[in-house]
Amino acid sequence: MTIRITVTEEHTIRRVRLEGRLSVEEIEELEQVVGDDPRMAYLDLAELRSVDAGGLALLRRLRRDGFEMRDVPPHLAWRIEEDPS
Repeated sequence: MTIRITVTEEHTIRRVRLEGRLSVEEIEELEQVVGDDPRMAYLDLAELRSVDAGGLALLRRLRRDGFEMRDVPPHLAWRIEEDPS
């Protein structure tokens, strides 16, 4: 499995759950699902197993843009927070 993206509505907020491996091929779909307003969606990363460079860049950008990320696995948390420069 590469990635499964599941969206559930919780009142007026979208919960975007990622399961599997996020790769550059899924970036466009994830961007569409999340939208551009960090107050309207959050990412549930409890079942995210790995990310490639493109997926990691997207998660870093979403974090910088203010999107909340919940239940981030420890092996990914430090990579998302790490400054790539």
